[in-house]
Amino acid sequence: MRGVYFKNMKWQAAIKVDKKQIHLGTVGTPDEAARLYDRAAFMCGREPNFELSEEEKQELRKYTWEDFLAVTRNTITSKKQRKVGLLRRSKADLFMGQSDGDTEMANGGGSSNSDNGDAETSAS
Repeated sequence: MRGVYFKNMKWQAAIKVDKKQIHLGTVGTPDEAARLYDRAAFMCGREPNFELSEEEKQELRKYTWEDFLAVTRNTITSKKQRKVGLLRRSKADLFMGQSDGDTEMANGGGSSNSDNGDAETSAS
């Protein structure tokens, strides 16, 4: 796929504009990277990997190139920060004992739903 690279164990999207390689972002799958490239390709008048919907095209027409890059990078950064926050919280749940109510509340109450919808309480 155009504009998609696997580097440092991550999928990356990039596009060349005015003889400069522009890094668009690092994502989890090759399809996500291809779709990221496709949006940039549309902004540059290039052929995408996949066809964009009319709604996406209308949305993209609202942006200048600089605004598009800023919004795209901000969105990717926000997703990563949410993901890192969830991972940190999960690790904290593993390493922190749940001996009092404050810790339980901070860690989401120490329960989660199983596949069958029943609540399960993790043992510490």
